[in-house]
Amino acid sequence: MPDYLLDTNILSYWYDSRRPEHPKVLAHVKAVRQPDPQTQYVPRFFISVVTLGEIEQGHRSAQTPNASVQSEYMTFVREQCPEPLEITKHVAPQYGDLKAWLFDKKKRTKSERAKQLVAPASARELHADENDIWIAAQAMTLNLVLVTHDSRGRFRELQRHFAKMLRVEDWTQ
Repeated sequence: MPDYLLDTNILSYWYDSRRPEHPKVLAHVKAVRQPDPQTQYVPRFFISVVTLGEIEQGHRSAQTPNASVQSEYMTFVREQCPEPLEITKHVAPQYGDLKAWLFDKKKRTKSERAKQLVAPASARELHADENDIWIAAQAMTLNLVLVTHDSRGRFRELQRHFAKMLRVEDWTQ
């Protein structure tokens, strides 16, 4: 049975019962948390430190911050995903593979490739969020299922291209 790396959107859908995605995500969580009939193994949920950073940034950027709601949400995250994952040197090769593949999709000239070393392509240019690339690299490195609802731009192509090494599930479906 696999373990799971949950991203920001899935966590928010799981937490917020007002979101239309909440019932489906909650049903997946309950199903996944059942012990395996043969081994009794219960899959674990992980959260990337990158995701924790995204949540913290969201709290600090809120138009009308509500400290009580933010604290309640962070308590939920800590209790439901008690194991945060650090970025380690072992994640770097996978990140390099993913980013290089996205970069190569841009079909740049040799001089443009040299410029990339000085001024890296932005997420807008690559049509994939930098944080999503790191989180996907963590999932690949640790053989976790990445649970996300993100299918924007080239990130969906990246998921398909690396499907043998990057298992992705969308619990809102």
